[in-house]
Amino acid sequence: MLPPKGLNDSLYLDLNDFSRHTAWAHGFMHDYALWLGPVLLAALFGATYAVAWWRKAPRAAGVLLLGGIATIVALGLNQLVGHAAKELRPYIAHPNALILVAKANDYSFPSDHSVIAGGLTISILLVLGSGAWRPWRHARGGMLPTATGRMSAPGVVRILAAAAVALGLFLCFARVYVGAHYPGDVVGGYLLAVVTVLTISLLRPFAYWAVDLVEPTILGGLLRRPGAAPAGAPTR
Repeated sequence: MLPPKGLNDSLYLDLNDFSRHTAWAHGFMHDYALWLGPVLLAALFGATYAVAWWRKAPRAAGVLLLGGIATIVALGLNQLVGHAAKELRPYIAHPNALILVAKANDYSFPSDHSVIAGGLTISILLVLGSGAWRPWRHARGGMLPTATGRMSAPGVVRILAAAAVALGLFLCFARVYVGAHYPGDVVGGYLLAVVTVLTISLLRPFAYWAVDLVEPTILGGLLRRPGAAPAGAPTR
C-alpha cells in the first residue's frame, strides 16, 4: 500500500463498512463503478461537443478534441505509473473486504476510472469562458469572427460542466465503495489526468491553427454545423 498508509487503510475500511450497511445500493453502485459512470461522463463530453458543433464554434470543438486526446494520453501514462508503483489491490491486504465487482489482476494505483473522470471533466471545464465560443467563419485572408467581443460558453455547457464534476467525483467514490481501490488510488488518478490535460492544453494555439486549417475543407463539417453564418454576422 502506498502512503499515507494509515489514512488509505482506515478510509478504505470505513467505506467498506458503509457499503456493507447499504446493500440496497449495491446493484446501482456496481454498474456505476464498472461502466455506467464512464458512459455518462463520455455522454456529457459528447453533448458539450455537440453544442459547440451546433453553435458553429469550431475552436471550442477543437479545444474539446484536444482534451479528449489528452485524456487518452493520461490513460497511457497511468499504465506507466501503475507499473512503477506496483501497488496491489486492497482486497489482497483485506481478503475479508466486501467486493462488489470482479477482482482485477492489474495494479491498484492509480485508478483508470478516475483518470477518465478527471480527464473528461477538466476538458469540459477548460472550454468554459474561453474565447473559442465566438463563431468563426472562413474568409479570404483567414478566419474571421462573426461576432465582436468576448463570448462565454452557453448556459447549457455550464450545466453540463457542473454535472461532469458531480458525476466524476461520484465515480471516484464508487470505485472505493465497491472495494476495488484505496482512496489514494482515485485521488492519484484524478490528479494525474488533470495535470496531463492542463499541460497538453498549452498546445491550444496549435489546436486553433489546426482548426482554422481544417475548417474550410470538407472536414469542417465535423467541427461546426454547415450553413449560413449566424444572423447579424459581418460579411465581406
